[in-house]
Amino acid sequence: MERHEYDTIREVEDRHWWYQGLWELTLSWLQRAMPPAPGCVVLDAGCGTGGLLATLGPRYPLAVGVDLSEDALRHSRGRGLAATARASVECLPFAGATFDAIVSNDVLYHRTAHEAPALAEFRRVLKPRGVLLMNLPALESMRGTHDVVVHTRRRFTRADLLQLLPTHGFEPIRVTYRNSLLFPIAWLVRKTRRPVPGEMPAKSDVEMPGPAVNAILHAALRLENSLLGAVDFPIGLSLYCLARKA
Repeated sequence: MERHEYDTIREVEDRHWWYQGLWELTLSWLQRAMPPAPGCVVLDAGCGTGGLLATLGPRYPLAVGVDLSEDALRHSRGRGLAATARASVECLPFAGATFDAIVSNDVLYHRTAHEAPALAEFRRVLKPRGVLLMNLPALESMRGTHDVVVHTRRRFTRADLLQLLPTHGFEPIRVTYRNSLLFPIAWLVRKTRRPVPGEMPAKSDVEMPGPAVNAILHAALRLENSLLGAVDFPIGLSLYCLARKA
């Protein structure tokens, strides 16, 4: 990810509809899969600028975060999140069977992270029957200028995850597309803002819309999160999965 992007994310993420919807979904699924309890340890693998880690803290006070980017960690520590470390998801600085749960949102798509070694590390540091929650960008056909700025190596399909997870020692519980209600809008934006070969766009899709638009988009994700309690979506801009260490 371009260094300036971390500053942009930190500036908007506590109010931005995209992040708020994702954090609400993550917290909801995590609480059902691994209810908060004394001694429950959660790893935010790729904690970025700390928004999700701060959200987890009140319910999971033993949550810790790692990120490869010192620029991202600078923002996390600026929030007062001391339980963070600089590390790659492919080489985690923890003993085996340390964590009850791992959350990893928008990490394994990146050019510095590869799914095979990362999933092996996730499995190693999870306790028996520990849970893994991940959000990932979906569908190569949705690649756009945003992917150039955030250094996207790969976008995934549901079939990809259903194959990858068991191969690396995880039992898939739910794998679904998300950001589905807004998919037509996202498709239109991506198709009209195509990357130009050799040209670095000035910014990603992370922009703070006006208050009314932000509220409408956040409401759409809240509705979708509610629907995801009962149904899987067949298409979307993102994929979300819940898996358990086999």
